Amino acid sequence: MILGIGVDLIEILRIEKVFTTDKRKHRIFTDTEIRDSKPKGFSSLAARFAAKEAFAKALGTGIRGITFKEIEVLKNDIGKPYFNEEKLRPHLERVFNKTNFKLHLSLSHDEGRAYAMVIIEEAD
Repeated sequence: MILGIGVDLIEILRIEKVFTTDKRKHRIFTDTEIRDSKPKGFSSLAARFAAKEAFAKALGTGIRGITFKEIEVLKNDIGKPYFNEEKLRPHLERVFNKTNFKLHLSLSHDEGRAYAMVIIEEAD
């Protein structure tokens, strides 16, 4: 059963303007996210920021009771993005009063924009 869906779109240039220093990046992104984003630069950071926003929308609480750094976007060996579920589990359990979840994340960037879609599903 689907528990939440979230979508976000952001201008990559906006991320470039806001995150001009490492100090600013570290307020929102983890060290791993910053390191993994370096090959693609701001387009990758923008997609990760959109994923954080989309997750908050899917959770249904916005950024209340959770920090952007807790919504950590990682990638597997072939580059598929996924959330660090260990950090999110307490928030998912609190909001949905359930213990088994499946998180789906899709990211894209094109023509100066980054997109993210998140689905939170109850796992069997």
